Amino acid sequence: MNKKFLNAVLFGALLASSTGTFTSCKDYDDDINGLSERVDAVEKTLADLNTKFGALAYVKSVSFANGVLTVTDQSGTPTTYTIPDNDTNTTYTLDVTSSREGNVTTVTVTLTGSDNSKIVKTFTITDNDTVTQDTKLDPTKFWMDSEGVMWYGTKDDKENSIKTGVAVPKQPQHDKTTVSVVQYKDETGVVVGWEILVDNQPLSTKLLIQDVLPITSFEYIPTKILAGWGERVIVFEENSYKQKTIVANEVKTSATATLYMSNVAAPQYRVNPSSATLAQLTEEGKAQILKQTVEQVTRTPGVFIDWKKTTIENGIMTVSLEADPALFEDEADKLDMIALQFETTAKNKVTTEYVGVINKDAEIDVVLTDKAVTATNPGDDANHFAITKADAEAQVAKIDDKNMPMTGNAALVQNVTYSEAIAGINLTELVSACNVKDAAGHKFFDYTKYPDLTLSFEAVAYKVNETPQERYMSLDGVTFKAVNYGDVNESCIGKAPMVLAKLTDSHNGNAIVAAAYIKLLIVGDAAAKPEPDITITENATIGIDCNNLVYTWLTNDEFMSTQVYTFSTNEKLTALSKEQFHTLYGYAAAPVAGFENVGTWKVTEILTAGDNKANRGAKFELTTAPLEAKTYVAYAVYEKTTDADVIVSIANGGMYPKYVAIKHVVKVDPINFIATAKEKAPNAWNGNTASIYCQTPGATNTTQIIGDLNELFVGGKVQFDYSSSFDAEKFPSFVADNMEYTFVFSEKNLKAIRGLVTGVDGTQYQLALNADKTELHAVGKDLTGAAVANAITADNLVASLSDANNNDVTFANTAVAKNLLNKEARGADSFYAVMDIVYENGCDMLVPVTNGEFNLAFIRPVNVSSDASKFFTDGLNEGDPANTLKLGELVTFTDWRKDSPLNSFAANLDYYKYYGVTSIKCEDIKKVETNWTGKRQTLEEAFGTELATQIIEFDPKTVNYSGIVTALPDFGTVTYIKSSRVEIKAYELYIPLTITYTWGTIKETITVQVKATK
Repeated sequence: MNKKFLNAVLFGALLASSTGTFTSCKDYDDDINGLSERVDAVEKTLADLNTKFGALAYVKSVSFANGVLTVTDQSGTPTTYTIPDNDTNTTYTLDVTSSREGNVTTVTVTLTGSDNSKIVKTFTITDNDTVTQDTKLDPTKFWMDSEGVMWYGTKDDKENSIKTGVAVPKQPQHDKTTVSVVQYKDETGVVVGWEILVDNQPLSTKLLIQDVLPITSFEYIPTKILAGWGERVIVFEENSYKQKTIVANEVKTSATATLYMSNVAAPQYRVNPSSATLAQLTEEGKAQILKQTVEQVTRTPGVFIDWKKTTIENGIMTVSLEADPALFEDEADKLDMIALQFETTAKNKVTTEYVGVINKDAEIDVVLTDKAVTATNPGDDANHFAITKADAEAQVAKIDDKNMPMTGNAALVQNVTYSEAIAGINLTELVSACNVKDAAGHKFFDYTKYPDLTLSFEAVAYKVNETPQERYMSLDGVTFKAVNYGDVNESCIGKAPMVLAKLTDSHNGNAIVAAAYIKLLIVGDAAAKPEPDITITENATIGIDCNNLVYTWLTNDEFMSTQVYTFSTNEKLTALSKEQFHTLYGYAAAPVAGFENVGTWKVTEILTAGDNKANRGAKFELTTAPLEAKTYVAYAVYEKTTDADVIVSIANGGMYPKYVAIKHVVKVDPINFIATAKEKAPNAWNGNTASIYCQTPGATNTTQIIGDLNELFVGGKVQFDYSSSFDAEKFPSFVADNMEYTFVFSEKNLKAIRGLVTGVDGTQYQLALNADKTELHAVGKDLTGAAVANAITADNLVASLSDANNNDVTFANTAVAKNLLNKEARGADSFYAVMDIVYENGCDMLVPVTNGEFNLAFIRPVNVSSDASKFFTDGLNEGDPANTLKLGELVTFTDWRKDSPLNSFAANLDYYKYYGVTSIKCEDIKKVETNWTGKRQTLEEAFGTELATQIIEFDPKTVNYSGIVTALPDFGTVTYIKSSRVEIKAYELYIPLTITYTWGTIKETITVQVKATK
């Protein structure tokens, strides 16, 4: 076992041996004026923090002292926030230890309070295999939910986060005046981040300090799998093309020789930790290429790939590589593999895993397109920018009296808002590219991964009604700015400058790979390109349920004010008032593409009337019934108006996203508790086995084998206890009043588990169940699959259950049932069925019953044994009546009860009639055995063929009953007829008898002594 000992301060912190503090600023409510000021200060601080940093920000440093929070952003600019702090501190310590065995890391979390309270919880992280530790403990991944419970994972993905079980002790609530600041530390005690809490609830702002945690690993993100090898590979692309030329304001394809681009690839890797930056690698992230060639088990080193560039953004590292296509392995049974090795500023070597590399050559024809073309949306011809100046000039580009682009403008005209245009627009952000050479059609072409390709722009002169459009623009490299003959004013709005975009290849003397003419229309700020859609997520966890009382969640005033109207997740947007928001946005009652619900929901808008100052909101009703243990999702979507008058009435109205969605995620937990059937009636059980008998003799009884399973439990019914983990509030449909139990025949009766069962005649069967498990059948032993169920008939029924709880059990009066019943007398080998107690709520959701499985034995009603007082004597005169025995006297009959004389047929002659004993026969005299020779043999083996037929003879009779039985029924006789020619000693005969009675036949071998010669 590889065991690590770590330490952590609250929420994050992986410390070697030090401890950390949780600082809580608590306000006392004795000064109303001070309290009011504090509320104002705190709320302003929270708003400022969220506006500047959003949900997750990487910063250079954070400090908190004397009520002042200073955050230094990535550019090194400090921002100060005031949080009044005049209170005493409360300290908590969170210790974390982890141990790894195989592919599982076990993390133990201990929270110790200053009052000596202690909470200890564990959770596990499981890797994909036991070779690579691809899941490492990351101190930046601890976070706290609104209940103060600590989780490990991604905060926006609670469903896949791990609940640690540790909850932060709640501080007194003071109407948003209890502010807590939580530090995150690494294993050396260095602060790696902060989280701000108000009244125990985390803000949406979490600040992580970049460059603090050391880089520990890179995980390759595969995009291709090599067919036949199953190996992840990096694909180097050796692309060829015909260069383009500009002739008479038209882009033409040259007929010159084919040109080849540099052979490049841009593999991506996940960086651990995700807060790492390129500054933590030496030489701008230069990678050493480690190479091996795989041929069965042989590996050969070599170098043929060069590093070009490395970037790290949001935890993803992209590495640009260039290869010599002539040096790739081309034998079918060999594969080149590479790993990348980096050096950190701490002088540590970090190496990626080996992955395959292959070369792919292709002829391409690149065209420039609008930005709608992406890797996931290859687009079509409508996305192609014009390849002639004349076509671009012909594109309609007009504005209306509100400076908004007019309906009917050409789709390829690029609208640029005045404010953005005078500040400067990077034209590369408007351009994408696709390869149209492929017979399959358009394919996205990512020119940015080719270090030799450059996208540049030139101003194109043209006039509209003698107005030179180029006088309303300036170009500085790729930066476009709107001007008005050199000045900066709004007179440029409505003008449509044009640029020529060229993609050139420095690998081939700046040959043109693609080119296009692009018209830009300068519009008012109200026409700004909307920011990305915003989704505000609210998570909830409930227990699995019938959902008879439909699960409902409503947004409240605080939620709308602090999370919806504020647009705090986008620093480019400012908060709107309730009136502004609902003027700009309307509730979308119909489903909206991209916001698909999971499960059946009713989502409605909560409206307020008149001059009501209350916020609007949304009501979520999960109508799926019953619920499953899964995650349900619903959206309340607000859609932005297209009314230009409304948009221009709000500052920067055009920038607000098209959709603002409230996403409600409900995780339904499966049951985490079990039930135990309690208070079995002790006298009804032998271990885990209960027995069912036929009715005792009586004037109103019959020989039915029936029973009531409820009688096996105290009080005549099954009662249950739940394990301590049961939470009635979380699982209301599982409280006792909503639960029902039933008895069923268990699937453990089936052949796959139990094997075969054998009847008294030696026939073997497999047991089968009907659909609701209330019938037990015996069918052919060799049947499989559907043939087993198809073979179930009334004729092979063995036992059945009925009544409200399936508590009445009846053994069937069929040939197969009798065959199984009569195989053994009462005892451990009696035929039995395996039973289950099913405990479920009103919508058939089951709770496991720990002791719900038991065996139910069906006891044969009649037992047969030898009567030791009856015997034969050798050497008597022929025909001596002493050697003729009544078959009814030769055997002793008792019923299933244990006590004599209650169970004795001899003492209760009416039992013969009650149990329907009609015959006693030896069906095959050749099976009679003897110990004549000192060992047990058949008569033929012992006496020879001729004499074997002269030992005994049978004269059986069948009995028909009428009236009261007053004497032993006449079942016939058996006579000893052997004539001795020599004096003999005593020996025994073993006679197999078949007894026929109401419940079929019993086969029993009795012993009869033959006494020595007279």
